[in-house]
Amino acid sequence: MTHARISIFVLVLAALFICRPVHAFNSSSFNGTADFYAGAAPPPGLHLIDYNVFLDIKKVQNKGQGITDGEGTLTAIAFRPIYVSDKGLFGGNFLMHSIIPILSVEANVKAQTPGGPVSVNGHDGGLGDIYFGVGMAWHTKTWHLLTVLDVITPTGAFDPAKPINAGNNAFIIEPVIAVTGLFDNGIEASAKLMYSYHTKNSDYVEAGTGLRGYQTGQAVHMDYMLNYAVTPALKLGVTGWIWQGLQDDKIGGARRPDTRDREFSMGPAVRYQNGKFGLVGKYVIPVSAENRIEANQTWIDLVYSF
Repeated sequence: MTHARISIFVLVLAALFICRPVHAFNSSSFNGTADFYAGAAPPPGLHLIDYNVFLDIKKVQNKGQGITDGEGTLTAIAFRPIYVSDKGLFGGNFLMHSIIPILSVEANVKAQTPGGPVSVNGHDGGLGDIYFGVGMAWHTKTWHLLTVLDVITPTGAFDPAKPINAGNNAFIIEPVIAVTGLFDNGIEASAKLMYSYHTKNSDYVEAGTGLRGYQTGQAVHMDYMLNYAVTPALKLGVTGWIWQGLQDDKIGGARRPDTRDREFSMGPAVRYQNGKFGLVGKYVIPVSAENRIEANQTWIDLVYSF
């Protein structure tokens, strides 16, 4: 696959750090999948990406819910079939994809409650929240563009009585715009911009208050990549992402102060291409974050075109 990365998959790390007194994070939308060729869809045909991710969680924070710290691990594998048509609108190519994630997470989350500090351990695993997306892609000699509408579905299990859940129990509507510039000097610049609208998790009940329903605030976030082609088969670069919450979350229909999140992360990345097979590796760490799960992330992606 010459342009083997499409930026529309967001790996479903639905690691909801949900303890009995607190509910930490509740978004299945995740950065990090768009790097090399983020805006350059692969050629017409069927393609498959196998994402493999390990998170070494160093800190968990959500000040609005009293979550002060935490640690743990998350391992995920996701299979992503992609179909790109040779037909489309305005000279572009129609595309569609689906993401089927399987994950395992365990964590120890610390929180400050009215009754004093608490520490909750838990683990969960299995099927996460599945992505479905449709879009269009366009190409010129230098510039490549795609627009996609992704829908994240609540297919992962959710039990409000469990300390940790693999599912989010809410839909996320996520329009995407991605662009890639491939220059004659071997430099590539890519970016993928996403806007996430979360529906309400109606099964959530806040311990202590009895408030029902949790809705994550809307957010805008972006993956970015800058790399250089050392050889036609080997690329080296820097990648990462920016996340900015636009609203505080709602609990029981009311805004909860100090739940808005933000993050900036960065790390090295490498890509090797051999015919129809591609291999991508990267290691990304949080540079600054607030009200987020902060983790050192190791990614190994296998890409194949049929």
